[in-house]
Amino acid sequence: MGLHDDARDVTGADRGRVAARLGAGSFALLGTGFGIGAAWAVAHLERTGELPMTPFGFRALDGLFLQLGTRWASFLGAALAGVCALLVLAAVWLWRGERRGLRLGAAMTAPGLVLGTGFALPFLLIGLPVGLVLALAGRRSLR
Repeated sequence: MGLHDDARDVTGADRGRVAARLGAGSFALLGTGFGIGAAWAVAHLERTGELPMTPFGFRALDGLFLQLGTRWASFLGAALAGVCALLVLAAVWLWRGERRGLRLGAAMTAPGLVLGTGFALPFLLIGLPVGLVLALAGRRSLR
């Protein structure tokens, strides 16, 4: 084993660590943004009986789930906020290099995708798989 082999191993480990941290960043961004937004939208829905308008001219969390009624929309919006809180926790663990962050992030991807579909959240639908792929790419660097 020569000098160049050792350098390649360090670079591979560094790439894995970077990939895991990019996955953590993705989970943290998605979890924070959509979690705060979902909690705010549910609180507004409970208070006023309607979903709040976003600065972009559409109602927050307006999607198929709203057709189930406001009670179900509130419940599923709260579930989205919970999934997002767990994504943030997964991000913290991934950032620290803990394998349980990958497991939790992977476990939250399916419910996040279902909720993202029901609430018509395209950035969540794109971001979750990207974050999971990045976290998986860095799995060898996790302990």
